[in-house]
Amino acid sequence: MSNEAGGNPIEGMQGGEYAETLAAAMAGLADGFDLLMEDAESAAGNEDVRAGFRTFKEEASQSLIDVQEHGMTLAHNVQAGAGEIAQNDLDNAEGFEHPWQALEDINAPN
Repeated sequence: MSNEAGGNPIEGMQGGEYAETLAAAMAGLADGFDLLMEDAESAAGNEDVRAGFRTFKEEASQSLIDVQEHGMTLAHNVQAGAGEIAQNDLDNAEGFEHPWQALEDINAPN
């Protein structure tokens, strides 16, 4: 566990971009699953097997849609967090002096 607090907004944005890329890659997952299950159902010779494929498709389709939505939500949340870190840094940076200016102030004659 780290002893530090804070975050790197640039790394956070990069993480959000990676998550968004992954989420975009999963965007067609549910559609691909539907097509695959339709092909499997039509290739099945027995009606009981076809019924099993239909039931499985109906039960699993919503889960794949949820995975896609969660991936996009994750990407947006990571990027929003990075934006909040950057905004917090900006808001609080105004109260700090440059370190060399502080050294000059310490060494200035009274």
